[in-house]
Amino acid sequence: MDMKRLLAFLVFLLLLGYVSALSPQDAMMEAWKTGNYSAVEPYLSSAMKRAFTEKTFKAVRDEMIELYGPVRGYTLEKTEEKDGYQIYFYRVTAEKGSYTVSVTVKNGKVDGFHIVPRFNPKNAIYPLLGGLLGLLIIWIYLRKFHAGELILGAVLLVPVLIFQPPVQSAIVFLGVSGALPRVLWTGLIAALFQEPLKYYFSRDKTLGKALYIGAGFGIGEAVYAATLSSLFGGSVLVLVERTLALLFHSSTTVLFAYAYRNGWGRKALLAMVLVHWLTDSLAAYWHVNPSNLVLLAGYGVLLLTSLVVLPKLLPLAKAEREQTVRW
Repeated sequence: MDMKRLLAFLVFLLLLGYVSALSPQDAMMEAWKTGNYSAVEPYLSSAMKRAFTEKTFKAVRDEMIELYGPVRGYTLEKTEEKDGYQIYFYRVTAEKGSYTVSVTVKNGKVDGFHIVPRFNPKNAIYPLLGGLLGLLIIWIYLRKFHAGELILGAVLLVPVLIFQPPVQSAIVFLGVSGALPRVLWTGLIAALFQEPLKYYFSRDKTLGKALYIGAGFGIGEAVYAATLSSLFGGSVLVLVERTLALLFHSSTTVLFAYAYRNGWGRKALLAMVLVHWLTDSLAAYWHVNPSNLVLLAGYGVLLLTSLVVLPKLLPLAKAEREQTVRW
């Protein structure tokens, strides 16, 4: 064996020894620091490999780099043990600041990785501005304001936030495997919880009042998104998302009121359940397999729904008179 091959072999052995010597939590943090997913992949549990794919890892890491800059280093802050899991908390030092992450280990495998919430009120501005922008667009055209219906719409979000997530999570306990069934289930449950509720409370309202029930629901979502953003971070894209979401919810409720008075309310409800199912399924799929195409598709459905409904019904809501609209 010549000298070059010998040196290369020795370097390989050294690297192999270094990798083998890494603990699962160290491997996770090295991967987070360098962006090298392969460094931690052998240390991931089976469930973690399915949930925390390389695309998901890259999307989460890129978002944190956008907020805090490139990672410079990390230090172990504390460890906890709970129900057989070892949880390691690391302070990550980045170019623009620092944040905390946790690595959960069980049976020698990484079974969880989370960004530990840290309250930052500045991050709440984007979703709040998005919701207010959508509300402003409606008010500028309508020049009417229905505060009671706006509050009602926001209140309708409360039972949704309480009961919807547990039902969405039930699919895990049913033993259903595969990303696609979980994505479709998540989207379907969101549609079934939200659209019938909005339909029930907006069906017998005037068009203007129904419109503001949807706007209130969108404002409620914007406030909820602002809370999450203040804890986990956010970007300017959240502003666009919240604007489109508010216009979408306003479109569905004004459509429900118009369709109900014209005898096809249930058909409108079914149509909006299907559209909402598609929208939230795309959102859920983005969390599993992040890509700009999926994100744009979700935004496109929200925008298209608003463009189909609002130009037809906003003039009627402004005049508050009934007439047949040709679709």
